[in-house]
Amino acid sequence: MDHVLSINDIRTAIRELRVRETEARKEGREADANEIAERIRGYQEELAERP
Repeated sequence: MDHVLSINDIRTAIRELRVRETEARKEGREADANEIAERIRGYQEELAERP
């Protein structure tokens, strides 16, 4: 990522993306849900690298 986000920004993004992922799965949009899940994993990995 070129833009540095705060830990709180990352956590907020993860929460919002989880809601979107859940809704996409409920609506049967598996491809969208999987793409969102990948973004969530990326943010989680970034959080894990932070002190």
